[in-house]
Amino acid sequence: MRKRILIVALLSLAAAIAANAQTLQVRQYAAKFVCGRATDAQVGTFDFAPGSYYTTINVHYPALTGGIDFRKKFALAERNEQPGKISPWFGATLKADEAMQIDCGSIYKHLGIAPGTFIDGFAVIQISNPKVELDVVGVYTASPGNGVSSIHTERVAGRITQ
Repeated sequence: MRKRILIVALLSLAAAIAANAQTLQVRQYAAKFVCGRATDAQVGTFDFAPGSYYTTINVHYPALTGGIDFRKKFALAERNEQPGKISPWFGATLKADEAMQIDCGSIYKHLGIAPGTFIDGFAVIQISNPKVELDVVGVYTASPGNGVSSIHTERVAGRITQ
């Protein structure tokens, strides 16, 4: 009887380990972006203050050796709680201690939207190895039209997701 219980317990444990091993986990960062000039309609409905908005997202691989492949995509947020367009994934690579800048120009390009159009959403960065981390920092500036009037930086935390 004890032998039978032990066998059932071991089989259950093996099944649980196999199920966990098959669950793909990745590390993901979601950095906010706001780009372009707010339209009169957006200002009139209190969505955004008048002016131009700019975002730069800096991505750094803090390793001493090697390199990392990752992917990124862009998801627009629309008014009135509506989901927006999502770009396809785009591959990227950084070597040890290298950094890259994702700015409004590259976001417009990947989304196929004319530069200067007001857009709001998230840049999603994903690494296939959840044990590896990147430094991801958003830099946000705004201007009413005569130079920078505000600047804000924000470190973006990564999360493990499936």
